[in-house]
Amino acid sequence: MSSNGVTGLLSKARTKLSASHLLFAGIAIVVIVAGVRLSERLVLPDVVPPPPLAVEALRITPRSFVITARYSGSVVAQNRATLSARLASTVKARYVKEGDTVKQGQLLVRLDDAEQQQELLRLNSSADRIRADLNYWQAQYKVEKRLNKTGAISERKLQETLRRVTTLKASLEENRHARASSELRLGYTEVVAPFAGIVQSVLITEGESVNPGTPLLEVVDMTALKAVFRAPQSDSKRLLPGLQVYLDLHRQAAAWQSEIRRIYPALDSRSRNLTFEVPLPHEEQAQVQAGMSVGAVVELERLNSVISVPLHSVQKRQGREGVFAVRDGHAAWLPVKTGITQGDLVQLTEGVSVGEVVITTPHPALESGRTVQVYRDGEQVRTTRLGYTQSGG
Repeated sequence: MSSNGVTGLLSKARTKLSASHLLFAGIAIVVIVAGVRLSERLVLPDVVPPPPLAVEALRITPRSFVITARYSGSVVAQNRATLSARLASTVKARYVKEGDTVKQGQLLVRLDDAEQQQELLRLNSSADRIRADLNYWQAQYKVEKRLNKTGAISERKLQETLRRVTTLKASLEENRHARASSELRLGYTEVVAPFAGIVQSVLITEGESVNPGTPLLEVVDMTALKAVFRAPQSDSKRLLPGLQVYLDLHRQAAAWQSEIRRIYPALDSRSRNLTFEVPLPHEEQAQVQAGMSVGAVVELERLNSVISVPLHSVQKRQGREGVFAVRDGHAAWLPVKTGITQGDLVQLTEGVSVGEVVITTPHPALESGRTVQVYRDGEQVRTTRLGYTQSGG
C-alpha cells in the first residue's frame, strides 16, 4: 500500500472517533440539564400557615336562666250565662236581639203567664175561704170554752171544735206555701238579665213553645274577661297559682303581664289536659273580645348563676358534645355536658368555667390549634376587651 493510502485510512479513522466523542458529550450535557431541572422540581416549597379564622365569641359570665313553657288558649268572659226556660209555656214577647247591651235585671223575654195567673187567683180565693172559716171556728171555740166551764156542753164537743180550728190553720199554712210556689212560677215567666252585659245569642222566637231547660238566649259580660288555657297533664306539677305569665294576642306585638289565678281541680275527661285561667289586665280588655285566641308564656322556674351559651355553639365531634374556646389566639376543643334548653340558649353543666371565651361561630373548619381572630359586628375586636389575650388585633 502506498503512503497516500495509509494516510487516507488514518484520516477517516480520526473523523469517526471525533463524531463519537461529540455524540457522547451531547448526551452527557442533556442528562446533566435534565437532572438539574428535576432536582429543582423535587425541592419542597416553604409551608405557609393558613390565615387566622374569623370567628365571633363571648366570655362566659353567670346569668339568670328562666325556664318557660308556652301554651295556647282562648279569651272567655268570666260571667257568661245561658238563660233557659224554667216552666212549660209559650214565648209571649222577646225584647232584645243579638248584640244588644243590657243592664242587670232588665226584662229580656216574657213567657205566657195565663196559667200561672189563674192558679194564683184560685189559691187566693181558697185562702180567703179558709181564713173566713178559721175566724168563725176560732170565735166558736171561745164561746164553747166558756159553756164547757159551766157544763152547758161536753168536753168532747169542745175538742171537736178545737180540731176544726187546728185543721183550718194547717190548711191556711198549706195555702200560703202553694201561693208562694205559684208566685215563684209566675216570676219564671219573666226572664231578666242576671248581670250587665251583651246579648250573645237569641235562641227562640215569639210564639214558640218551650219546656223546662229549653235555652232562650245567652248573655256575656264583656267587662270582665279571662284567658283559659289547656296544658298536658305532665305539666301539672310545674304549674302553680301565682306563676308569672306573659300574654300575647296573635295580632298584638306587645305582651301583657299577668299570673295564673286558678287551676281547675279536674283534668279534662277526654283529652286528659289540665286547665288553668289567667285574668286579662283590666286596662287591656277594651282591645279584646271573647273567643279570640291568645298565647301564654309561663315562667316555670328561675335559676341563678347559670352558665349558658347559644345553642349553635355546641358541636358534636367523635360522638361527644363540646365547644371551642379561644386560648392564646388558638381554638381549643372543650368537651361539655349540656342541661336544659331555653329558646336559643343551652345550659352547660360541665366542661366550661366562668371567664372562658367560647367561640359562637359554628365554622366547619374549626379544630383544636387553629389560629382564630375574633370579630364583632364585622370589626376585629381587641382581645383584652373580651377578657383574654391573643396575638394580633
